Order: sequence, then C-alpha cells, then structure tokens
Amino acid sequence: MSGDYNVPMVALVLVVALLLVIPGVPPTLAAEIEPDRPELTESAKLVPRGAVQLESGLAFSRERRAGLAATKTLEAEADLRIGVSRHIELNLGWEPLVRVRGPEDDTGIGDVALGVRYRFVEGFEDVPWPPHLAVKVFAKLPAAHEPRGSGRPDFGVLLLASFELPQDFELEVNVGAAAIGLTRPKGYLAQAIATASLSRDLAPSLLGFLELLFNTRDERGGREQLAVNVGLVYRLTSALAVDAGIQTSLVGQGPDYVVRTGLSVLWR
Repeated sequence: MSGDYNVPMVALVLVVALLLVIPGVPPTLAAEIEPDRPELTESAKLVPRGAVQLESGLAFSRERRAGLAATKTLEAEADLRIGVSRHIELNLGWEPLVRVRGPEDDTGIGDVALGVRYRFVEGFEDVPWPPHLAVKVFAKLPAAHEPRGSGRPDFGVLLLASFELPQDFELEVNVGAAAIGLTRPKGYLAQAIATASLSRDLAPSLLGFLELLFNTRDERGGREQLAVNVGLVYRLTSALAVDAGIQTSLVGQGPDYVVRTGLSVLWR
C-alpha cells in the first residue's frame, strides 16, 4: 500500500462491514451499552454504578496547511469510563500510539486525559422532559511533545445534555470552554466549544448519527472550526459494540477528514 490512503473508500468499507455484520448477529433485546464514540459529543447518560466501559479504536486523519506538506496522523484511542456512583463517572483517556507523517515525522505515545462527569438531573427513557443534564471537568496531561502533542496541559469544563425526542430520535449537546496550553509563546488561549449530535436507531441494535462540531481557535493566529461527523454504532450484544465514522471540516482550520473505527466493551 502506498503512503497515501484512499480514505473515502476506507470509510465506505467500514460502513459496509458494519451493515454486513447485522444479519449474522441476533438483535440485542436490552441494548445497554451506549458508547460516546465515534462521536465527539459526550453524553449526560453515565455508565451504571460499579460498571467499567472501555471505548477503543483507531483514527486516521489528514490536514493540509498552506505552503506545507499534508500531515497524516494515525492514532490509537482508549477511553475508560468508570461508574463511581449513580451520578458520578470518572473518565481516563490515553493515546497509546500516535504516528505522524508530514513536515515532521514522529511515532510514540500520545497525551493522557482525565475527566469527571457529575449528573445533576436524571431523565427518563422515552420521555422528552426532563433531559439528562451533567457537567464535566477535564484536563489533558502532556505526555507527548510536538508534533504528537503540544507539550502543555489543557483544562476545561463542559455542560452535557441528552434529550429524548419524538420518533426515537435523541439529541446530545455539549457547550463549554477550555484553556489551551501554548508553547510559542508560553501561556493559555481561551477556547469556546459547542457540539450537537442527533442519533436514531436505524435497525435493531444499529444506531446512526449526524454531528456538528464547533470550536474557536486552538492556537494564536488560527481560526475557528466547524466540522461535520457521521457514522454508525452496532451493538453486537448488550455489552459489546462496534463503530465507524468519518468527519470533515466545513469551515475554518482543521483536518480535511478523520476516519474512525472502534470497539466498546461494558463490564458490570
């Protein structure tokens, strides 16, 4: 295989593979696992108390910048969600492998992310009001330096909301702010974050979603970004799910595309 991947074809293969799995796997009667991935919007629905959910996968992205060769990045992703109580969840994220090819080449581990979600309003299934409401505080620990990471910590807070809508639709919304660590010059840059994901079951145990992502600049001299992300999640059992998605930038500075695929497991 050459160094330049046919990403649209890869994304199509991933989606078709998920659809081909459906006839061979019995429908899940109680689809308990609800992974956040491959969406970026985080849910106000927490994993059950005493449960552990691992959401893992791969992401391949390509980004072009004026006057520079395109940067291609392959990342292994792992997010651990731990249900501490009915209304508190701990999050631990890590990129055990990051491979960058472009103006600078590098391979190694990525950054570590820590977070806590606190749900202060618990909604009900199939009832539009009240929604699930939660707040999440998070921090990124700089385990990697450029080009795999910034080498500086980030931290922030998000308000999470999950709404049950008519016709089996569900809307999840995140709004918040972050302080992005910079190296040149050293300091922090305030960033606003807003995301929304609309999802619906397309078949027994098969969920599709459409997501919009917005954030203000994450570096001095940069621009805000608006992106769209679409994908599928298929629950093989009540505790096992596979996913595939593709993201592309609509406005501003960001990756031309990001292709994600992964596996999520829930242990009670």
